Amino acid sequence: MNQNGSGFLRVRVTEASGTLPIEGAVVRITDYPAEGESDSGRLLYSLRSNADGLTPVVSLPAPPAGDSRVPGAAQPYAVYNISVTYDGYYPVEGVGVPVFDRVTAVQPVNLLPYSEEDRIAGADSGRVMIYEFPDTESLQPGGVTRGEIGNSNGTVTGGVRNGGDR
Repeated sequence: MNQNGSGFLRVRVTEASGTLPIEGAVVRITDYPAEGESDSGRLLYSLRSNADGLTPVVSLPAPPAGDSRVPGAAQPYAVYNISVTYDGYYPVEGVGVPVFDRVTAVQPVNLLPYSEEDRIAGADSGRVMIYEFPDTESLQPGGVTRGEIGNSNGTVTGGVRNGGDR
């Protein structure tokens, strides 16, 4: 796929259904694995959210916008994975985040805090919230499909996967 364009991505990290920003969350942006690969891709950026819950805007390769006007051309956007961690909260993985040429996307990520029961049960040692984005058939890595989770609209909001499945 031609990746001669550039798109931009910023991540907004919050809690309480998006109302409270989280400062200091670690946000990692990686390549989306190619077809048939099982690893999570090469690390492109490791960032921290600021007091407003925002990461710096980063530039990422994307297909040129002009390619989207060519019949039969490949998808007009690139996809990346993001992971967000913050002490005391479930980690989040965003799978297949789209990035378009010359567009700045702001990807919201809402973190959920561990409850005391979760800590006792060991949830803070290896479980992760997973979010899926449109046009991805399975959640990578791990290969959990939409059908297995039961939500076919392209967004998994709160699926939990054990860390041993990575």
